[in-house]
Amino acid sequence: MKAKQTAGSGRLLAVGVPVVGLVVAAAVLGLRAARRGPGEDEAAFLSSEPTRTLEARLSHPGADRYRPYHAVSRGQGASPTGASLEVLARLEAQGDMRGLASAYLLSGAPELAASYLERAGSSPEVLNDQAVLALAKGDATGALSRLDRAFQERPGSAQALWNRGLALRELELWALAAESFEAVATRGEPGWADEARSRAQALRERVRAEQQSWNEASAAGKALVLGQGSVTSEQLRARPDVFRLYLYDAIRAAPSEQTLRALWPLAETLDAHFGGSALRDAIRWAERRDFQRRAPLAALYAHYFQQKSVPGGLAAYLEQLRAAGERDLLMGVLVLSGEVEKDVEGYARLAAETRDPWFHLIAENERARAAIGRGALFQAEQLLLAATSQCSGGTLAYRCGLLLERLSTLYRRLWRLPEAARSVKQARALYLRGGFWGPGTHILQHLGQIARLQGQGVLARALLDEVLARYPEDCAMRRFVRANDALSFLEELRLDEARASLDDTLKCQDLPLLSEMMTVAELARLRPELARDQRVMERLQSHRASNKLDPGQRALLSHIEGRFLIEQDRSRGEQMLRQAIAEAEQAPRASVDAREARAYSYASLLFAAGKAGEWSRALALFGEEVGGALPSRCLLAVTVDRERTLALALGPDGRMEASYDAGRRKPLGEEVRGVVPAALAEPLRGCEQVSVLARPPLHGRAGVLPDDIAWRYLVLPGTRLPSGEVQPLHLVVKDVESPAALGLPRLGAWEPAGANATVLSGSVATPSRVLEAMSRATEIEIHAHGLINPTLSDASLLVLTPDASGRYALTAGEVRTHRLEGHPLVTLAACRAAHTGVQVHEPFSLPTAFIEAGARTVLAATVDIPDAEAGPFFLEVQERIRTGQAAAVALRDVRMEWLSRAPDSWVRSVLVFE
Repeated sequence: MKAKQTAGSGRLLAVGVPVVGLVVAAAVLGLRAARRGPGEDEAAFLSSEPTRTLEARLSHPGADRYRPYHAVSRGQGASPTGASLEVLARLEAQGDMRGLASAYLLSGAPELAASYLERAGSSPEVLNDQAVLALAKGDATGALSRLDRAFQERPGSAQALWNRGLALRELELWALAAESFEAVATRGEPGWADEARSRAQALRERVRAEQQSWNEASAAGKALVLGQGSVTSEQLRARPDVFRLYLYDAIRAAPSEQTLRALWPLAETLDAHFGGSALRDAIRWAERRDFQRRAPLAALYAHYFQQKSVPGGLAAYLEQLRAAGERDLLMGVLVLSGEVEKDVEGYARLAAETRDPWFHLIAENERARAAIGRGALFQAEQLLLAATSQCSGGTLAYRCGLLLERLSTLYRRLWRLPEAARSVKQARALYLRGGFWGPGTHILQHLGQIARLQGQGVLARALLDEVLARYPEDCAMRRFVRANDALSFLEELRLDEARASLDDTLKCQDLPLLSEMMTVAELARLRPELARDQRVMERLQSHRASNKLDPGQRALLSHIEGRFLIEQDRSRGEQMLRQAIAEAEQAPRASVDAREARAYSYASLLFAAGKAGEWSRALALFGEEVGGALPSRCLLAVTVDRERTLALALGPDGRMEASYDAGRRKPLGEEVRGVVPAALAEPLRGCEQVSVLARPPLHGRAGVLPDDIAWRYLVLPGTRLPSGEVQPLHLVVKDVESPAALGLPRLGAWEPAGANATVLSGSVATPSRVLEAMSRATEIEIHAHGLINPTLSDASLLVLTPDASGRYALTAGEVRTHRLEGHPLVTLAACRAAHTGVQVHEPFSLPTAFIEAGARTVLAATVDIPDAEAGPFFLEVQERIRTGQAAAVALRDVRMEWLSRAPDSWVRSVLVFE
């Protein structure tokens, strides 16, 4: 819920205000009322000052005259200059909303500008100016998205290119920002071209300097290991974490005690920085060794460190090290060769002997990797969480970064994308703080993949393209980036761009990536180039033969082959899709790849049946996928897949109506009203209530059926409800003390009906207390703010009172793993509590999580709920349900009463899940 917006906000000040309102605005902003002379340049009437204080470029001709940029810091107390009152009046009289927005942006008043941009219509120019507004508010990602839409309508816009450079710079994507400014410079606009060139050169120099410094540090570290150079005090101060990494190798490769003694000053400096004596202890241990035996083995270590093969082979060398008891050399070779996984516990015992946390973290990382290899993903998570809990001091930046990177990859496999993003951002911060520029750049790949999976295609492409801009000659990197670019364009149905990105991957001869082949399989249907696509797909068998795929990935590979074949040879395609489903069902439940393969394979089978008009077969497939018996009447089964929609409706008499359509040309947006044809909805009006079985991403959306039909989302397979009497227990969560930093107002709550209510309020309404109390409740009401916070959950979350650790969010992931023994009716009186996550292989939202946990019915809304209206509405619905009315019918009846008074009311977006 949220408090009602109060009048008099900044947004309302400028809306629909004629000249009188402009006088007030002028007084607030200090706008000048001086008249312009008749000979002044009409095109520059918004930009007459000799310098500009707005770094971005506006699209209005009167605001885009070049002037040198003069940054004004907030602390200087200087007011931005703006247009004259006469100019504002003229723009108002002409109805020039974009001009008025430009005037206020130039005057440093983005809040006033926003209201005019809302009324300026839709055009590339408006999108550009909305991007400028987003930049002014610190939203570089939002600015990029608007500029991407502007480029689709007007490629090469100088203003949009300029602002894209600014947005990319704010995201610290220096190389890509430089490319954007260089594109502006090639246009040769007076003034703008020179400044763009200067900005691009500065950004290029930054990337070059950082890369050169990293290369020099890496070269110095390698020289230290090989006894060919030393580390300067400046390099050591700048990158102590880097040289700790190399010092361990230098100790191992040292051919004599004299060489070890030369490393003492470096060890003392690093121990002083990190605390403790780990590095000096490592030298002391090596000094006590017999160098007549150790020296030849150390020489071989230096050889192997340079990625050269050792005489006699790796296995023989490892056996020599074990026999000689050269613990540190053995541990180093095991890590360099990737052989730790063959005896993780053996390595862990050696690590414990060193008493150095550096090696303990390596052992924990390897334990986690082994657990992942066995499919024990949740065990791996616990290992990694325990290990990363030792990283709070920040003294082991590199090792902790690797742990967090592996944790992020694990979370991505579990489709826990917010946790994945949070972990990889922490890893990047550690790498950069430790001076690891190379790994810090590599992290952008992870961030890009996560952004794509979260539906942030523009940001994903920017992050990935930055990596390619830094390493343009790396062919494997090009294949990875362009394959992901193609998939993100495909998800936006931008088929030409997807095909162009895919073509760029063909410049590399490496084995195609799974994401690349998935895109080929889709484009073979949407924008076929059959001969070329066939050549790529023929290499699919090489992946199978490699034996490097886990069970989930093998199922996904079978799906890709089936999805490709089903358009060419339906029988063979369906055979492969059935194989994919069987393989997915044999894979560990935790494998998201397997769950995706199963869901996507059913989608392909469904649409093949729909395309052929085989409606009964399609209905059977719907039931087969969910593993439960479907109602024989009053059912709507519906699915969408990029450009296609398949809907089946069983009326009150059980007669089927069906529709298959492949004409969608834009991605499915938030608004889904009309996705189900009216001809299918009409027979359902005769039903008392309609059960809707909607596959993601439709599941959990408002408006699938008209408001005057009583309908509910069916979540299958259902939980078997108790047949006997259950002791009623009504739980109410209210008066939550949300974190002050969120700035959320206190919410009201209606008085619960009946005397058996258990109330959790104030300081006790914490996530853990609420979860515990829900276990036995037969009715649950939660009065709390709902938030969509991608850093905490893909679905919406409930804001509760923070516990001792500061945890305040109750997420769908936590609810779905809980057990609700009382099979309650749940009312989520929270804003956007029904918001669904972005994954398309399974429904993921608070309502579905409650159903999975054992709830019988959930009421929730997809939009914001006015605080004052929540109580009257939900109380009436609850009361009707308590008297025995079906929840969908109760909701429909109350909803229609409210809509008769307020046709645009939020109640249209309240849903029932059962």
